[in-house]
Amino acid sequence: MLANSFGLSRQYYGDWFLTHDPEDAMTLQDLTLTPSGVDGCDSTGHPAESRALLFYPYPNRLSFLLGDWYWNGGIQKSKESFKDLIKIVGAREFQPEDVNSTRWDFINAQLRVEETGPDQSFEGASWSKTVVTIKVPFHKWTAKPGVYNYHVGNMYHHTLISIIREKLSNPRHDKLFHYQPYNLLWQRMGSPTPINIHGELYTSGTFIQAHKDLQQSPPELGCDLERVVIALMFWSDATQLTTFGNAKLWPCYMFFGNESKYRRCKPSCCLCSHIAYFNHLPDSFKDFATAHFGGKAPPADFLAHCHRELLHEQWGILLDNEFLEAWRHGIVIHCCDGVERRFYPRLFTYSTDYPEKVLLASIRNLGQCPCPRCTIPMSHVHNLGMSQDMKEWNTLAHVDDHLRNTVGPY
Repeated sequence: MLANSFGLSRQYYGDWFLTHDPEDAMTLQDLTLTPSGVDGCDSTGHPAESRALLFYPYPNRLSFLLGDWYWNGGIQKSKESFKDLIKIVGAREFQPEDVNSTRWDFINAQLRVEETGPDQSFEGASWSKTVVTIKVPFHKWTAKPGVYNYHVGNMYHHTLISIIREKLSNPRHDKLFHYQPYNLLWQRMGSPTPINIHGELYTSGTFIQAHKDLQQSPPELGCDLERVVIALMFWSDATQLTTFGNAKLWPCYMFFGNESKYRRCKPSCCLCSHIAYFNHLPDSFKDFATAHFGGKAPPADFLAHCHRELLHEQWGILLDNEFLEAWRHGIVIHCCDGVERRFYPRLFTYSTDYPEKVLLASIRNLGQCPCPRCTIPMSHVHNLGMSQDMKEWNTLAHVDDHLRNTVGPY
């Protein structure tokens, strides 16, 4: 391991020599925010087109400002709103031709702000539509006992495998995509052993262990291709769209941990993949449940169960048979460098707020323990980060056994 001028060196694991080194192609512009165009989105390299993409779907800055004034300035236009309009049209750079040719109706349809049905909004956008149905149980003491199917609605989503294939076929993204994880080491002058430097997912112990496990597992019959871990990172959060009313969305996004965090946080790189819109239980569900409870409001634990079942049902749609097949046996992709590799998707992170963690991990809301990873009670949370807390991580580690599933503290 040869160290660079900063004393940093890399240690790789596996039987394959490094066939693709993104660090050689990395530049300072790739890792920093610059005032140049949309470097990750512009496939043609023309500066004018890059600037236009900054305000997409609006063609230019002035039309964007007018659209923002119209939609976000409130329904009842005030004197202050009128002054904002004067600032836009009275600016020195304002040119009427910049807004005269703007296709306002087309742009509004793209932004899904018109009152059109969801089928028209997603038409031609390569989204898949899947019917979401959950099983709703009613105990024998209710007016209508039994298990009933309830149709929640349509879930719009992309398949995970299609996003992976699209990612690896993009030359601009593939150039800086890490196929192999490594230990980043720094050796202090005079120190006998190097120190691990942590900063990227592909230099973490978890990624390296997943890579080792894959390399040590039996290969596919008759396949001698290089095997690569695809690190998937998810993020979701329900969003209220209006101050007044109940319009809301629940988007889910996906990043790839094989890419640098400095590029993932650059909006101009366009590395965030929009994979799904989750459904909420509609207002009509309470009427459906109330009818089975004999006119009584459904209890909170019943509603919590149904909310949990709905989210897990939708994740079951995303983690489809094609994805599970790739998880077990990988998918062969001809990469942009001309080399065929077998890729295995793995789930590494899922960033959510506490209410969504409750649904995903099937834990009790505001229960005795703050998370599903350990059985440390809430009364000990003030010890966070102390030596005693570090010990309790191990001694009170969560074990998913029969006792936990019946009378556990969650």
